[in-house]
Amino acid sequence: MRTHPLRLSLIAAAVLATLPGHVLAARVDYTVDLGMERNSNVTMAPVDPIEQRYLRAGVGFSITENVSALQLNLDGRAEYRDYEDDIFADTVDGTLSGRLNWVAIPERLFFLVEDNLTVQPVDSLVPDGPGNRQQVNVFSAGPTLLFNWTPSLHGQAELRYVLSDAEVTDDFNSQRLAGAIRTIKELSPTSRVSLNLQAQRVDFDDDIVARDYNRYDLYGRYVRTLANFELGADLGYSRIDYRQGESRSEPLMRADAEWNLSPRSQLNIALSSQFSDTATDALTGIQSEATIPENVLTGDAVVNASPYEVRGIDLGYRFTGTRLNLSVAPYAQKRDYVDSDEFDQKTRGARFDLHWLVRRSLTLGTYATWERLDYTQLGREDETSRVGASLAYHWAPRWTARLHAERYKRDSTDAGQDVSQNIVYLSVAYSNR
Repeated sequence: MRTHPLRLSLIAAAVLATLPGHVLAARVDYTVDLGMERNSNVTMAPVDPIEQRYLRAGVGFSITENVSALQLNLDGRAEYRDYEDDIFADTVDGTLSGRLNWVAIPERLFFLVEDNLTVQPVDSLVPDGPGNRQQVNVFSAGPTLLFNWTPSLHGQAELRYVLSDAEVTDDFNSQRLAGAIRTIKELSPTSRVSLNLQAQRVDFDDDIVARDYNRYDLYGRYVRTLANFELGADLGYSRIDYRQGESRSEPLMRADAEWNLSPRSQLNIALSSQFSDTATDALTGIQSEATIPENVLTGDAVVNASPYEVRGIDLGYRFTGTRLNLSVAPYAQKRDYVDSDEFDQKTRGARFDLHWLVRRSLTLGTYATWERLDYTQLGREDETSRVGASLAYHWAPRWTARLHAERYKRDSTDAGQDVSQNIVYLSVAYSNR
């Protein structure tokens, strides 16, 4: 019997929280909302769209704790949709993302638990709809041992057990055992270098469709941290060995930089050329700070067993003012799958977000996304755009009324894949803070 990894993470959090000598005073924030949504094309059909009004209810939360022996960042949301006239079955979707770190022996041994539960498409070539969604969960747990040779030379050993589970796509389900050895040299108070050796053994539940493999990474890392600038760079090599004898090796190159242009504005850039896979990306995507999710979004991951080589660049600019918050994030990526080239792709896109505090009780938010996705082997190109705006009125302490509108459009070179959708959502929300 397969134990759902989400349950494992919740059990682990509960066990660690009740360990003798550790008293939790975690901060818990939550928001409960209820409203009516109108969707002009609920199934994302290219022709004969079905318009629906349905009841939508959700609860989002964030839990944070930061004491000497325990650090916890966890957020999530559950959302229920009750469709009109029972044309579609009622749905419940949820997300959960978090990281728990228990310090068993200060400066010597700690245990890390991570979990990322998302909603992803069953078929990424088909638009989002009630019948094309599945829950995908990736759970990781294990110890990290720290040791010091000299005041400026440190070592680190890691062991992780990783469990991947998809609601529909069974060939994604796997168990992994991953380990790492790191040697870290402090060059100065602001810079350090490290040598890293990582290995993981991937065993898929479905050995007929998916191929088990071992992956090895050897790379050096340089980090420099200044008052207004941070730089990190990795250079090395990666190798994937399939149990059937085939192997593939590629250089590993990564770089990231963050520059505080002013106390209110920040610029960042990230470059990468490396092997990855859907499960690894899920764990990498866990945020370091917990925030209350406002909705449950369907992701765009290709949920399968194949690792892939990814080359990409991400840029970002963020401005945080007293009344105005603004962010712009363009990106470009090329992804080549190792096992099957069906989903090989080139992607270009950008996202824009703006939040303006019109007055103390009224907030205006707008966003826009654009993406061009070229499936290089299928000879198909999809161009998608999403534009939305919301108006939030805080009419009483802890109570908010919100009106949200969104327009989605996709143009595809593949016949019968052009779709559009308009959504309007009127809701009332209660927050505990």
